[in-house]
Amino acid sequence: MNQKEIAKKAGVSVATISRVINGEEGVSQEKRQKILELLDKYAYVRDINAKNLRTSRSKAIGFLISNFENPFFVSMYQGLEAVCRKNGYNIIIGNTNEDIRQEQEAIDLFLSYRVAGIVASFVDPQETTLRKIKNFGSNIIALDRQQKNIEADTVTMDSFAGAKMQVDYLAGLGHKRIAVIHGTTTNLPGEERLNGYMAAMEEHGLEVLPNYVASGFFNEEEAYAATVQLMGQNPRPTALITHNNLMCIGAYKALKDLNIKIPQDVSLIGFDDFDFADYLEPSLTLIDRPLKTMGEIAGKMLIERIEGKYSGKARLVVFPAKLRVNHSCARAERIIQE
Repeated sequence: MNQKEIAKKAGVSVATISRVINGEEGVSQEKRQKILELLDKYAYVRDINAKNLRTSRSKAIGFLISNFENPFFVSMYQGLEAVCRKNGYNIIIGNTNEDIRQEQEAIDLFLSYRVAGIVASFVDPQETTLRKIKNFGSNIIALDRQQKNIEADTVTMDSFAGAKMQVDYLAGLGHKRIAVIHGTTTNLPGEERLNGYMAAMEEHGLEVLPNYVASGFFNEEEAYAATVQLMGQNPRPTALITHNNLMCIGAYKALKDLNIKIPQDVSLIGFDDFDFADYLEPSLTLIDRPLKTMGEIAGKMLIERIEGKYSGKARLVVFPAKLRVNHSCARAERIIQE
């Protein structure tokens, strides 16, 4: 909905709408509030390029990520950027820091630049954001984090199977006291990974102890604190699972600071690769996936939508989980007990 239509519904001039949007004076508080409510209701987004781009979108693509510090997104960006560059598109990055408000601001930024499409690793899209996305159309790809409430092409991995694979491997090494540091469960991958852990523990007849389950909120600092808490239990776990790479780094640092040796004192297994995982001492066993390829496929699917080469129902691409065995896990009987 444009300014003229908003003005008609509010019973004011387009100039008044413009003053409110631009934060200018000369509008009563009552009228300003009414206009702001209408702008929100109809998911109006200011177009900073309106003078030049009234009839067409830009050659830019928005890339919504949840954490600049996560090497996970660097690998995906490399794949996405290669495809976009080849097809003449530039990328605008929006970082949410796993924050709902910042997610809304990033979406507004993308739409104000009239991006041709959006590749997004959503936090938890709110109703206002969902309306804006719906009004934007089908040129949205959900990358990694599949959404229950958004009809969009999705590129992801079988998170449930990956989390089960972690437990299966450790159970095969004889571990029974297996702790987990899980991520945010308000998004589907976080929920599926925790469910995968629970299901695998049940399949192996292993008890899930509440004090062996901690949230690391998909970030390094929280995982560090969670590791200190978990390793302070009596008896303490013989194996520790993390559900993303930042949490694995946090757990690794905490174990080092606690002088708890890997894998002599505790086995550690991660989720998602990062550049130096193979160069740590010991090198990390983890669930691996082709992040660069996922970025490439997301880019290709989005450009197909933008250029009208595909206009069908939402597509779902799911990569299988793959375990990469290194040296951070040992058989349970080799774990030194306190």
